[in-house]
Amino acid sequence: MKTFTKWFLLNAIVFTAAFFAQTRDALTTIVENDISKLSVLIMSLYVLMSGYVGHLCYLSDHMTKGKSKTRRKEVDYLQRRANIGWFAAEHFFSLGLLGTIFGLCVATSTNLDAAAPVGQIVAGLKKGLNTAFYTTICGIVCSLPLQAQLLILGFKIDKKIEEEKEEEDAPEEK
Repeated sequence: MKTFTKWFLLNAIVFTAAFFAQTRDALTTIVENDISKLSVLIMSLYVLMSGYVGHLCYLSDHMTKGKSKTRRKEVDYLQRRANIGWFAAEHFFSLGLLGTIFGLCVATSTNLDAAAPVGQIVAGLKKGLNTAFYTTICGIVCSLPLQAQLLILGFKIDKKIEEEKEEEDAPEEK
């Protein structure tokens, strides 16, 4: 099976899951309750980076055959570009943790005065904790499928590198 097909199937599963989550208003709930809007940033970057990895998967399926120097340049190009994806995947989780810290700051900055009504205190805590939890969930949920996509691409790159080494090691037949 081609690398792009594997990428496409994985994304079909991810976006189908997102569709069904939205039928239960999960994505709307996340966006509305995240006051930092980091979850929107994470989801938007996920869509962009997923498309980028899909492009790289497509390129990996259409590498030149035969010419070792040209293919080596293509493999190097794909490896460098895949590193951008790994950077993004790792930082989705970091952005989620940043949202957690932001949410906890909001939760603890509410009026905790003994004279304040309990309802007001709980509302402030709820707003901050919603942000904390939703950004963390969003960071994890977007990071994992992007890493899976990059693994699919990485397997293809490794296979091309092995093929290249076998061609170099093979004795030339005359």
